[in-house]
Amino acid sequence: MTLRLVGYELALGDGWTVVPEAPFDVTTWALEAARHLVGPGAPPATGEPPSLSPEAGAAFAAEPPADPVADLAEAITAVVASASGTGVDALTTAFLVRDPSTGSVDAMVTLVAQTGLTPEAFLADLERLVAESDDPPYLYAQQVEADLPGGAAHGAHLMIGHVDPELGQEVAHLEERVVLGVFPPDCPDMIELTAVSAGVDVFDDMPQTVIDLAGGLTPELGRA
Repeated sequence: MTLRLVGYELALGDGWTVVPEAPFDVTTWALEAARHLVGPGAPPATGEPPSLSPEAGAAFAAEPPADPVADLAEAITAVVASASGTGVDALTTAFLVRDPSTGSVDAMVTLVAQTGLTPEAFLADLERLVAESDDPPYLYAQQVEADLPGGAAHGAHLMIGHVDPELGQEVAHLEERVVLGVFPPDCPDMIELTAVSAGVDVFDDMPQTVIDLAGGLTPELGRA
């Protein structure tokens, strides 16, 4: 009998948070998650320090201090919106926050099971996506392979150039992404893992980081 993929588990390291399964109140959850990550030592969102001079107080009022909780909640909400915007059902999403005091998310990862997709077909789909995409353009693509406990991994390391219409055709933002397909042995199904960083300077070696992350992936197989 053929083994089929019936589920999976991903062991995540420090700094990673898993997004709950839909439906849930995204705004409320994002704010609660941000408060938990920032912790009790977060600077106040408003309120002028009493020791400021009148001139400094005026500048303080014009430019209020950063609120890492609000900023991080907004960034987490954007992660959830990005994942839900794919329209893919049964998508597992997690995000990485290394320093909550910055109010920013460093990276996100999504996982989804795919049925009846071979490594060759998966790589062909990736190559076609890179070749045919003009908006945004793929500026760099390199194949990635690894042998993982959960199966053979095949995919690509990608650099995507996002264009700001106000700047003409100049690339305003570079997105670094790694897409991996993990293929359990003796199974016609696979798990697609997509990692997206907040910038090209987030990871020293993003492909290796994602391979290490995928090393914590455990497929659950059952007989068809």
